[in-house]
Amino acid sequence: MLSAQPRKSIIELAEDSGLFDINSSDLVFEASANGIYYYDYVLSCRRCPPNEGNGKMLYLAKFDERVNLEVFETAHIPQELFEDGLPQHDLGLMTLGVLIWKHTIAKSRVLCLVRNMDGDTTQPLEALKRATYKFSVSHHVQTMIPRRASVSSGSSFGSNHSYLAEAMRMKVLLCQSRNQVEYIPAQAVRETKALLNPSSNPILCLCFPIV
Repeated sequence: MLSAQPRKSIIELAEDSGLFDINSSDLVFEASANGIYYYDYVLSCRRCPPNEGNGKMLYLAKFDERVNLEVFETAHIPQELFEDGLPQHDLGLMTLGVLIWKHTIAKSRVLCLVRNMDGDTTQPLEALKRATYKFSVSHHVQTMIPRRASVSSGSSFGSNHSYLAEAMRMKVLLCQSRNQVEYIPAQAVRETKALLNPSSNPILCLCFPIV
């Protein structure tokens, strides 16, 4: 369980989630003669330190048509689930995030932020592809690259924050609501394990056809 602590501000949550490592141009899904289409959601995760309950935290940020943060949701994945066989790598947890928020993000555009893509990514990418296809989600995976510190010493947020993040901070401050997922659905965990390890449950994986 999460330890009792003061509620984090929306700025602190956005910092944890990696939103300040992207800017508005990263949220462009498609640009054409008909206009610019942005991602509807950003999905990311982060390992929790012991004082925050261990395990990992999943973040779902919803943006409006002006690329301002509208809704921010979090879901704590307890360490026990990883000890029970749930893969801990960020890319695999993107599939779990899709399955947790499947009704929310169905038929939308989602940017998946991961902190690294080390090792063999074939199966995690395939699992994510199957899950997003199942719910008609258009997605893209982007590795987070920490922005360089601002050269301006006059930044109101300190020199360790990049200039490029300032515009995103203003968008984050416009957040209308924030929510915490109360519990992780057991079905989402089972399906994530099966998708990331198809040989463990081939019947279940038939429900997630390859495109």
